[in-house]
Amino acid sequence: MTTSAPTLAKRGDQAIPALCLLFAGLAVLCFAAYPIYVIRPFREQTSAALGRALWVLQHNKPPVLIATAVIIAIAILFWRRGRWIAKTLLVAATGVTVLAAVSVWINPYEKLFHPAGEPKYLAADLAKLDPNDMVIAVAQGGESRAYPIREMGYHHIVNDRLHGLPIVVTY
Repeated sequence: MTTSAPTLAKRGDQAIPALCLLFAGLAVLCFAAYPIYVIRPFREQTSAALGRALWVLQHNKPPVLIATAVIIAIAILFWRRGRWIAKTLLVAATGVTVLAAVSVWINPYEKLFHPAGEPKYLAADLAKLDPNDMVIAVAQGGESRAYPIREMGYHHIVNDRLHGLPIVVTY
């Protein structure tokens, strides 16, 4: 059995809008994920990039939710007349867009930047640090501590006690 040219064209015509919706969903996901890409530990960040990332964080919910609603509504309209290729693309477009919508409500920085557990200490001569490693040093009343930036980059905060007083060290 051979498939006629008009039938192949019809299948392609159904897949093109679905493919466009998939690309739109990927664009929405990129918009939602942009702040996560820019704001990362151990990576140089320019003030312009941080400004854009913070603007997106403050304003991303309405556009992402509107785009999600529009993409899902269009996917539902195309679903009935679509064939399996178009339907597969529509499911992918909907899934990517829903992932983007969910991601704007999750704050990964709350997960990343939680206080470090109870710190453990070594004498300075026993510590295995590379000579180029940077530390945050705190001293009070003859007692001192050094917190490696490499560890602080993941937690950004350490609750500790120094000379009997509670302290918070942050980076």
